[in-house]
Amino acid sequence: MTATTIRQETVPLTFGGFEYAGRIVRGGGRLAPIVLVGGAFQHKDAWGRVERDLLRHADVITVDLPGWGAADRLPPEYGVDFLAGALNHLLGHVAPEPVHVVGASYGSGVAHRWAQLRPERVRRLLLVGTMTHVTGRLRTRIARSVELAEQGRHAEFTAEVLDLMLSREPGVRRQAAVRRCLTGLVGAMTDADIAKYLDNTRRLLDHPGDDGRVLPVPVLVTTGEHDPLTTPRLSREAAARCADARFTAIHGADHLVHLERPAEVVDLALRFFAGEPLSGLPYCTPVEHVVCGVAR
Repeated sequence: MTATTIRQETVPLTFGGFEYAGRIVRGGGRLAPIVLVGGAFQHKDAWGRVERDLLRHADVITVDLPGWGAADRLPPEYGVDFLAGALNHLLGHVAPEPVHVVGASYGSGVAHRWAQLRPERVRRLLLVGTMTHVTGRLRTRIARSVELAEQGRHAEFTAEVLDLMLSREPGVRRQAAVRRCLTGLVGAMTDADIAKYLDNTRRLLDHPGDDGRVLPVPVLVTTGEHDPLTTPRLSREAAARCADARFTAIHGADHLVHLERPAEVVDLALRFFAGEPLSGLPYCTPVEHVVCGVAR
């Protein structure tokens, strides 16, 4: 047990009849608490180096929302507003003051929606690998993963998930290691894990979770420069729907940027949350200031 582990607290909760849990780890430092809302294959204890490095500067809050990790399964007819409500329920218990938020991949939609509904509770919002909607070829590919999972074609399902998330570009850092990690993770999914994936993916396809209101809080959107899922173009479009947003792509990374370049993700997050300059960073493209659709 490390000192960090000793200072953690798990908070079991029930929202709308569904059990779920949050976790707060006391790190201290000068920044307001940082909330991490993860992706479809990520649970509250799986942030690794990102969490460890953030703890030097702030308390860190992670969560298994309904439908995630060890939480109860959440039927797909419950939309993103319900998940934003569960996140708000947790934060009302553990962090009533305004917080910084990181939403990654699937979790970026929940974090974005919570910020829309409760902007007074958000200091700054970092979205990693996000998009405003799922259309066209991407929608077809995601629906194909659902079909394969439903039919029990696990090897093909695994290959489809990897192709959705991982680039075949040679410049991606730690590509082989991350591919092995994701292959093992998807390959070890239980029937319960598959059921949650199906629920969450149908929710993604059926509930956009964005009513079009412009976010008034400072927002930074980023993704890997080679991300085949939430591409830089789609992520920049998401930034353009905010009142005061910035966009950048991280070099040598794809959709799993937090695994491939964790130190760079942390550095970018801490600079943004602290209000420090974002110019001249060697690990990402020049940061664009996007104001309601206009990049500068």
